[in-house]
Amino acid sequence: MTDVALNRGTRRRTSWLLPGVWLVLTIALVAALPFLPWRRAVAEVHRAEVRWLFAALLANFAILPLWAAEWTLLAPAISRVPYRRMFEVVAGTGAVLNSIPFFAGELSAIGLLMSRAGLSSSAALSVLAMDQLIVGVGKLAVLGAAAFSAPLPPWLRGGIMTLALGVAGLLLALVPLANRWDRVHTRLVARQSRVRDVLAHIALWGAHLDALRDGRRAWRVVLLALAKKAAEVLAVIAVQIAFGNEPSVSAALLVVASLGVVTALPVAPANLGVYEATVFAIYRYLGAASETALSLAVVQHACFLLPPLATGYATLTLAQLTSRRARA
Repeated sequence: MTDVALNRGTRRRTSWLLPGVWLVLTIALVAALPFLPWRRAVAEVHRAEVRWLFAALLANFAILPLWAAEWTLLAPAISRVPYRRMFEVVAGTGAVLNSIPFFAGELSAIGLLMSRAGLSSSAALSVLAMDQLIVGVGKLAVLGAAAFSAPLPPWLRGGIMTLALGVAGLLLALVPLANRWDRVHTRLVARQSRVRDVLAHIALWGAHLDALRDGRRAWRVVLLALAKKAAEVLAVIAVQIAFGNEPSVSAALLVVASLGVVTALPVAPANLGVYEATVFAIYRYLGAASETALSLAVVQHACFLLPPLATGYATLTLAQLTSRRARA
């Protein structure tokens, strides 16, 4: 059977996942939107320069096409996922990540990679595992730049060690698996047991980690991850300027670095409250007045949420309508 036929078969078997993700996202948005600080954000917008807020929205939107390019490179080369299809996947994933807590975004990513990109479950899990590694590398890079440009708050230093250990653990697990998965799999299947069968199945993921075996692809993925972080930093700077503050790269780096650590475990819808408290704490730590820090925190979160929520929901809705027409 050809790879194209395999991909089509995967899409047929997972055709229910797209409407499922769309339905869950719709319910989550209806439930979460009334609790988001839109009223405070709108009130603050009247005090800001709209053109710079628009620049912040554009910078945050730029994360999505960069993310799609990154996942296109992370997908197994044999699958050849079109960029347009991968953009659907990351747009939907981004919307779920920014609306539903407790790893719903990761589960949605696996489902969309299978249903829209046509990947197998092991290939989808491989893409997600490599993405977590690259995201961690990007966060560490921003933390390093923030530490170089300004003193870090004491509460952030412990998070750096945890993040570094997590990235190191993923690196030590994925790189050997990418290069020796076949030998590991052969040894595991030589003797039968339930545990060895499970480990043998996990070892098969290594076949899809070809992005880690190709140095040029790996560097391109890292550069895209850094570009995503750069876009996030630019968005923070744009919000600073919108409220008449002097643009501060060091402050923006510290804000993005802190958010990368604090929001690593999604425990609240859209990180509501956690996001604002983190940004507020950083600006207060840097000497900003309470009112200024609160305004920056609320509007920055709104500028961060709008692009993925609007783009993701619109993309999934369009994909849902297109799928229905194709079946009709």
